[in-house]
This record gives sequence, C-alpha cells and structure tokens, in this order.
Amino acid sequence: MKDSFFSLGLMSGTSMDGVDASLIRSNGKDHFESSYNEFFEYSQEIRERMELCREKINSKEDILKFEADLKKLEREITLFHAVACNKIIKTSNLKIDLIGFHGQTIFHDGDSGISIQLGDGSLLSSLIKKKVIYNFRKNDLKNGGQGAPLTPIFHKLLHKLTKNEASSFLNIGGDCKRNQYQK
Repeated sequence: MKDSFFSLGLMSGTSMDGVDASLIRSNGKDHFESSYNEFFEYSQEIRERMELCREKINSKEDILKFEADLKKLEREITLFHAVACNKIIKTSNLKIDLIGFHGQTIFHDGDSGISIQLGDGSLLSSLIKKKVIYNFRKNDLKNGGQGAPLTPIFHKLLHKLTKNEASSFLNIGGDCKRNQYQK
C-alpha cells in the first residue's frame, strides 16, 4: 500500500460560477499538502442553464418532470470538468491516483434525504482515464447525515493542524432549496 496519494478534487458551489480544482498529496488520514489550485469559470450560457434548472426543481416530482433537461445539462457539466481535469493532468506532470468529483448541486433537501448533483462520474472516468470517486452525498443521506460527509473530516484535520485545544469552523455552504433563492 502506498504511503501517500495524489488526488484531484473538483468542487462547484451554490454560486454556480465555476469549478475549484485542487491537487493534493495525502496519506488519507492526517497529512495533506496542496500541489496545485485553479479556478475554471463556467460560461454565462452554462450558468444560465444551471440557474434555470435549479429554479424549476422544487420537489421530487420536478426531478422526474425535468429529467431530460437535467441529463443534457449533466453531460455538459461533465464535459466541462473533463477539460479542466485534462489540463491539470497535463500541467502537473504528476501521477494522479484519483479524482474527487462533487458535480453541481441543483437541488438539496437533507431533511428529506434528496440531493441532486449533476455530474456523471462514470463518463468523467472514461474521458480522463482515471479513477473517479463521486456521489459523496448519497451514502451520507442514507445514514442520517445532511449530505456533507467530507466537511467534518476536513475540519478535523484542520483542527489537528492548528495545534490548539479549541477551534471553530463555519461552513457557509448554500442550501439549494428553491425557497432559499426567491427574491
């Protein structure tokens, strides 16, 4: 077993402005170091289509009603991520062991156990020829969580790195329920 791994994490937040990509080396437990960070901005067209989908999806029924729109947008978002990954793979010249792919949250209701992230991890894996870990929220929701399984792990590591007895972390991530965005 390897002592450390190179992982490329891809994250797109509630603002839907683009993808934050971070290449790190970690032992997966208590050590990490950042090797590369870059932001890839979505085009205005992709952003508008994501916002329109998010506005349409207000319930479980809407997910089914607009399934074709969601699948089309999911493919476009996945292709966008593939371009970003290939650029980083080429630029970094490192052997990246795995990709963490969050996708784009369009709807999230942790209390009901429903979360829709657009992003096809299997397609991304086939396009970039790397192992892709994705759909992080699903298992967390199944086990009673709110769909943010990586945040507590990262906060625990940050706390350890501060070498203080007490630390506080504030996650200001958004909530993708439509009523949160009405003006």
